[in-house]
Amino acid sequence: MSNSASDADQAFIAAAMPAFISEAVEQTETIESLLLEIEEHPKNRELLDSLFRCAHTIKGSAGIFGLSKVVEFAHHVETLLDQLREGAIAFGPQMGTLLLECNDQIKFLVATASDESADTTDRRDQRADLVIRLCACTEGTVQGTVALPSAAGQALTAGEDGVTLWKVSARFAQDTFRNGMDPLSIARYLGGLGVVQSMVCGTDTVPSLANINPESCYLSFSMAIESSASRDEIAGAFSFVADDCELDIIKPETQSQKLAREIDEMPETPRLGDLLVSVGAVSHDKLAQVLSSQQKATGQSLLDKPKIGNLLETQAGVAPEVVEAALNKQQKTRETSTGEEGRYIRVQADRLDAVINLLGELVIAGAGATLLARETRQVALIEANLHMNSLIEEIRNGTLGLRMVPVGETFSRFRRVVRDTASSLGKEVNFEIVGGEAELDKSMVEKIADPLMHLVRNSLDHGLEPPPERVAAGKPAVGRLVLSAQHETGAILIRIEDDGRGINRERVLQRAWNRGLVEPGVVPVDDAINMLIFEPGFSTAEQVTNLSGRGVGMDVVRRNIEALRGSLRLNNRPGHGLQVDIRLPLTLAIIDGFLVGVGVSKFVLPLESVVEVIESGGQYVKVDASGRHCLELRGAVLPVVRLRTLYNIESSLPDRVSVVVVNSVRGKYGIEVEVLLGQQQTVIKPLGRLFKTLRGISGSSILGSGEVALILDVGSLGELVTAEPSSVSV
Repeated sequence: MSNSASDADQAFIAAAMPAFISEAVEQTETIESLLLEIEEHPKNRELLDSLFRCAHTIKGSAGIFGLSKVVEFAHHVETLLDQLREGAIAFGPQMGTLLLECNDQIKFLVATASDESADTTDRRDQRADLVIRLCACTEGTVQGTVALPSAAGQALTAGEDGVTLWKVSARFAQDTFRNGMDPLSIARYLGGLGVVQSMVCGTDTVPSLANINPESCYLSFSMAIESSASRDEIAGAFSFVADDCELDIIKPETQSQKLAREIDEMPETPRLGDLLVSVGAVSHDKLAQVLSSQQKATGQSLLDKPKIGNLLETQAGVAPEVVEAALNKQQKTRETSTGEEGRYIRVQADRLDAVINLLGELVIAGAGATLLARETRQVALIEANLHMNSLIEEIRNGTLGLRMVPVGETFSRFRRVVRDTASSLGKEVNFEIVGGEAELDKSMVEKIADPLMHLVRNSLDHGLEPPPERVAAGKPAVGRLVLSAQHETGAILIRIEDDGRGINRERVLQRAWNRGLVEPGVVPVDDAINMLIFEPGFSTAEQVTNLSGRGVGMDVVRRNIEALRGSLRLNNRPGHGLQVDIRLPLTLAIIDGFLVGVGVSKFVLPLESVVEVIESGGQYVKVDASGRHCLELRGAVLPVVRLRTLYNIESSLPDRVSVVVVNSVRGKYGIEVEVLLGQQQTVIKPLGRLFKTLRGISGSSILGSGEVALILDVGSLGELVTAEPSSVSV
């Protein structure tokens, strides 16, 4: 029997461990964010309470899984945090550093929970050193001591003082087993928090043997436990089954008070007898007897029969206040709760990606059906396809919205980077995050994190000056670094801005001459000089440090951003700072496009960038070798690029052509095309290796007819239009 129980525990741990690790990682990230925020507001009790709850949640969850190393180390952290929130210890920068190091250690223990060999001797020594430092902080502030739980979750040893008798009642949902949770493991963990006085298992929801489902959970239990643990600590044991469990943890009170409160908190209003049975005020058998006696009562009219409430008081011994609470509950109007907290479900990323891929195929199939419907010229069929396409568009918007996440979650991770890097460099920095609520595709957020890391560190190392140098230049000793995000037309603009020294134009140019990147004596325009810092192996650092000097990193930043169909732009203010602008599309999956034709080739423009369409003279207009010319548009000069010439497309140029006016970072310009094919949903497909370096093209798409259309990159195409003739190449 013991072996089978052990096997069941192991199976539970193996199934639920990924969920624990995911939850614990989120908690450690929250702890880091809270610690950095508390450094600015050290006396904020709400922040300190939130910090304590996060640490306690990790400790309690780890105890359920028997992760003794996490429990023991987190206990020391929890002790210090408890003293902080009670005001026994003052929070300072050194304590913030200590707690951040402890959080890193917890993060490591969680990540390597399934790999015992990862906890090396050096790691254990680091942890022991942290424990010594934690104990030194709390020495003299703890009035009593409590032994730590052992690896197996053995009983907690506590003194008589502070011990409370708790009544714990839990009713588990039928899907508890299917979600990989084991209520008995939770019960065993609770036993390790104190002394269990009594435990009763509920059987009222267990069906007959013929109807029982072995995969469903019908368990509920009530436990009386003496423990020095707080209510939050006991509730932490149920953190992984919060959505599958009705939990009640109370201190001893009169039974009638408890039942009245439970009735008042019930979300629904069943019949009076059922309501009282559900909270345990009366048994099913006793209720049946009372109902039977009511039916047998004298008098034919309902008005003559005794009220069920009175009978429950006299015959079943239900307290009057309990009956009154049940009657008051019944009188409340049933309404759909609109203020209910949002509920969340966790979905694996690959499942969501598979849905979006299928949605892309649906968009292509829908476009093909629309073409066929138009060929039949049957009005009813065309209208049906239009309705179907509108539904597909709504599904597309809703599905893509599932992957949109606020960029602020990623930005917040850099608070720790800025803090540690600035400290190692001996600099003082005020780090600000602006526009963190702007949303971006989850896949984009993950891929942009590393380039942002390089750019932030570059600003701290190269951009911001040390305090004495800043004071000598008439600046505040504390530098300023701002990371912001905002939505633009069909894109998001991420900006890293500092008030440092900016790019030394002369030093960059000299280094470029020395490395042969620019012909000696040639002085490019300022923008071209600034962009030289993104060349492979380029560095202006005088010495190699842990952060920079090897010329590795900035070229990777540029490649990664361009791989996301994004663009980089620098605004250099020598002596006053540098501004780095990154523009990225909101999604890499499906966009609204404007389809155009040049000869037999098809191109797609992002619809958000299209401003208007005008006519041009076609073969009567003179263009240069790159297909560029100019038009007058309402008194202003509009640069135009002819795709037929730029990409050497063989076709006979008509007398009159169309020019699609688009918005780009460099302003408005025109794209000359021959056929306008209208708006359509466009599924973005990546280009092959051979075409990844093709300028002006960001991807491809499959049309409903089966043809392949190239998606134009409005930003890079705009650079081609405004570049010097000698630098234009595709």
